[in-house]
Amino acid sequence: MGDMGDTADLAADTENWMGRLPEALRAVPLIHLAIPGSHDSGSCTITPDAAVSPDSLPVVRRLAAVFCRLVKRCIYRWSVTQRLSVTQQLAHGIRYLDLRVSSKPEQKELYVVHGMYGAPVSGVLEEVNSFLLQRPNEAVILDLQHFYQMTPEHHSALLALVVRTFGPRLCPVVRSLEEVTLSWLRARGFQVIVVYRSAAARGDPSFWPAGSWPTPWPDTTSVPAMLAFLEDKMAARPANCGLVTQCVLTPDVRFVLLHLWSDLQRSLAQRCDAAILPWLRQLRPGPKGVNVVIYDFVGSACCLARAVISLNRPASPASPAS
Repeated sequence: MGDMGDTADLAADTENWMGRLPEALRAVPLIHLAIPGSHDSGSCTITPDAAVSPDSLPVVRRLAAVFCRLVKRCIYRWSVTQRLSVTQQLAHGIRYLDLRVSSKPEQKELYVVHGMYGAPVSGVLEEVNSFLLQRPNEAVILDLQHFYQMTPEHHSALLALVVRTFGPRLCPVVRSLEEVTLSWLRARGFQVIVVYRSAAARGDPSFWPAGSWPTPWPDTTSVPAMLAFLEDKMAARPANCGLVTQCVLTPDVRFVLLHLWSDLQRSLAQRCDAAILPWLRQLRPGPKGVNVVIYDFVGSACCLARAVISLNRPASPASPAS
């Protein structure tokens, strides 16, 4: 049977989906595949008693200092975007991880953050490393995209940590992303692409610049506004770069105050997922199509990762001339 038949159960084995792609798709540039990703991937490590982090609004940090436990419980409900561990997210098919990093007073370690401090970055990277060591045909895009209270020394330490963790499996920057396919990566033993959105990594061949994978942010609580924004950005995709489609709704302070006793999942993510699934099924990967799709709460009832993986189909043979 042809490649199309081989893709019938493509999303059935989410732990190994890249390795199970037909040869024709392994030869497609990574930027022209549909790849599921998680939004604020490291927020799964935040606990209700964690310290408030520097990415929180100043007013939130001041309130937390005065009304510690009460305010922190509220911040927690709106900061956590993932409940599955990073390893579990990868097992669900996620191949793009969005990490935000901060220093912590009087600590040498760097931590993942999203409103509150999560786990040390070193532990998160080691989870990715362990997953990939057991699956040589899989690859992950790590997007280190926001940094807080980071000195040049902090950046140097983080860059060295990434290189130390992944070593020769880090994919170096190449002139054209059109060259980078799964077959190309596998032939060279590369499994990790790291996008580092800071000038601190400029010129370092191990770290891809921000422009290689633009990640436009809808910044809205409205589903129609989000979808219109995402469609506009997809239609305007520049050549030779990927695109991160952020299928997320983002609360502002007013929204949180109006839904104070709720949380991100109940008030926004469930509504967002219900709209995304039928929208996604109409899309296709390609130069002006979808590439990386990130969303909140991987593993929830709506299995978006499988839907994204299933968008990958070999090109249909050209019809014979009549």
